[in-house]
Amino acid sequence: MLSIVRSGPKTLVIETSNLKEFYHYLKDDLMGVSYDRDTASTLADDNSSIIFLTTKMTAVVKVADVDHVLLIPKEIEKVLSTIIIHNKNHLITNLRIAPKIIMMKYLGDVEKSIESISKDYNGIIGTFDDIMETHANGVVVSFTKENLSHPVSLSNIYEKAIYIKGNFNEILKSLHKKSLKYLNIGMENRDWYELTIKIYDSYGQYKLHYERLLHIIENLELGLILGESWGTDAATIFYTVGIYRVRLVTFYPPEYIKKILLGLEYLEDGSRIVDLDLFYKRKKVHWTEVRTKDMKKKTDLSKRFRGEVLDKLEEFHKNILSEYENKILENTY
Repeated sequence: MLSIVRSGPKTLVIETSNLKEFYHYLKDDLMGVSYDRDTASTLADDNSSIIFLTTKMTAVVKVADVDHVLLIPKEIEKVLSTIIIHNKNHLITNLRIAPKIIMMKYLGDVEKSIESISKDYNGIIGTFDDIMETHANGVVVSFTKENLSHPVSLSNIYEKAIYIKGNFNEILKSLHKKSLKYLNIGMENRDWYELTIKIYDSYGQYKLHYERLLHIIENLELGLILGESWGTDAATIFYTVGIYRVRLVTFYPPEYIKKILLGLEYLEDGSRIVDLDLFYKRKKVHWTEVRTKDMKKKTDLSKRFRGEVLDKLEEFHKNILSEYENKILENTY
């Protein structure tokens, strides 16, 4: 769904007495891969560690002073224990665990969110780089507009961050609980949109259509699903049809969601595989409301919006979408 808070990459700064030997040990024995800092941070996940290697540890370790940056597919504790088991700890003359990173999605005025979090947690506001370079241990809360369900590069991190002393897991858990509060502060407490999506399919492939829709909602982080239910709608005065109803809460306006739904109704060849109606405050949002001056036909609009949806998806998730659509076609024709 909508991911607002998650943990970021874990970083360890190591001073070594033999740069060449230790570097090759980390690469060959611990499967470390050498990257620049931004790439390593983008590719890192909860089960990996970023190692900064240097020959001279100072009070402030700047990126320019680092000789190598390696991404290792192990947690920091596992990296250190493996080094000890392999009797390579004699190559380490000093080390520092950098602050653990928490990443938060922001909307609107991020400065207001930063001020509120800093006040609530007695944090210190500074630039992300300065905090990472000057502090050991603790937690740094960083901010981004990007979807947190996907890798986020350092270039997409807001320049200001918050340094907080305390237990990482407790702070992460607390921020999860209060995440909507801080998101709303940045949005200046604007109301969210509560929308209803109705799925119609004469072939009855509701499960596949729902899972396909959910796949898009989750990967584009469109909002939160509050509920879902079966229902009926009047097709004509004397005829009703079954529908599957999904209630979505989102910070995106109805017109934006309508474009995405329209992009999902048709395939590239113009064939329609589902009818996705959108309602806001019980009023239907018609496709004509998102029509552009240069594009009047519904099929042409759908093709454009479908392309925009695909552009936002990573290749892996594009393939999953394609699998859903192939299954729908297999069960339809």
